[in-house]
Amino acid sequence: MRKSIALSLLFLLAGSISVGHAGLYRWVDEDGNVHYSDNIPPEHVRSGHTELSDRGLRVKTVPAAKTNEEVEQEQELERLRVQQEELLEQQRTADRVLLRTFRSEDDIAMARDGKIASIDVMIGVTKNNIRLQQEKHARLIAEAADLERAKKPVPEHLVENIAQAERMIRDAYAAIVAREEQKQSIRQKFDRDLGRFRELKDLPAAEPEPARETRPPLHNIVTCADATECSHRWAKATAYVDQHSTTRVQSSSATVVITAPPVTERDLSLILSRINDEDGPGASLFLDLRCSRTARGRAACEGQEAQSIIEGFRSAITGKDATRAE
Repeated sequence: MRKSIALSLLFLLAGSISVGHAGLYRWVDEDGNVHYSDNIPPEHVRSGHTELSDRGLRVKTVPAAKTNEEVEQEQELERLRVQQEELLEQQRTADRVLLRTFRSEDDIAMARDGKIASIDVMIGVTKNNIRLQQEKHARLIAEAADLERAKKPVPEHLVENIAQAERMIRDAYAAIVAREEQKQSIRQKFDRDLGRFRELKDLPAAEPEPARETRPPLHNIVTCADATECSHRWAKATAYVDQHSTTRVQSSSATVVITAPPVTERDLSLILSRINDEDGPGASLFLDLRCSRTARGRAACEGQEAQSIIEGFRSAITGKDATRAE
C-alpha cells in the first residue's frame, strides 16, 4: 500500500515539475521503505539511490558505498587474482623452457641420469676419503692403546687427532646423506618434468614406478625428531652395530661409533654416525658398511649377509617396515 501511494505521488509530481527541474531521487531506507524526493537526506547518501528524469525514467543508478569489510575483501580478491596470474605466467615460462630444452622423453631421462651419475661420483670420492680417515683413525687408536698398555700418558695432541678424525668421518657421512637426498630431489623434479612434458605433448602417461615411490632414499638412514627420541634410537643403533659388526668397536662417542677396519675378506666393519639437523633438535642416524678392498671383500659387501644388515637397520631401530619412509 505504502509503495502504491509513493508511486502515485511520483506520477503527480512528474506531471507538475517543469522541464528545467533536475529530477527526483529514489532511495531505500534501512527498513526497506522506498522513498522519492528531490533530495536525499545526508544520512542516506552512502546507501545508494536511483536518479529519475522529470518524466520518472531512470537516468542513473548510484550503488551503495562499500563497507570497510567489503573493500578489504575486494582487495584480497584482487591480490589473489594477481598472484594466480603470476603463477600462471611462471608455469607458461617453465613450459616454454621445458619444450625448448628437451625434444623427447629419452632426453629427460638422460639428463636425469647424468645428474645422478655426477653425484654418485662425488659420493664415491667421499667414501674413499672416509676409508682413508678410518685407516688413520685406526692407527691413532692403536697408538693410544699401546701407550695405555705401557702405562704412559696419551699426549693431548693424539687425543685431539683422534677426535678430529672422528669429526671428519662424521662430516663426510653428513655430506653423503645430503647428496643422497639431493639425488631423491632430482628424481622427483625430473618425474614432474616428464609428466608435464607428456601433458604438453599429449602423450600417454607412463606406468608408475612403485619401487621408487615407496622406498626411502636409503635403508640405512633413520631420523629422529627431538633429543629424547634421538637418544633412544641412538642407543638401539649402537647396540645394532655391536651385534652385527664382525670387528670390535674401536671408538664410540655421542655422535659416531667406529668399528675396526676389516682384517679378513669376510669381515663386515660398521660405522654409525649421528648427523644433527642444522635447524632443529632432530638428527639422522646413518649406518655404513665397510669390507676388505679385495675382490672377495667387495663380494662380501654385496652378499646376502651384508645386505640384510643394511636393510634391517631401519626396522630394528624404528620397528617399521624398512621399505617405507618414516
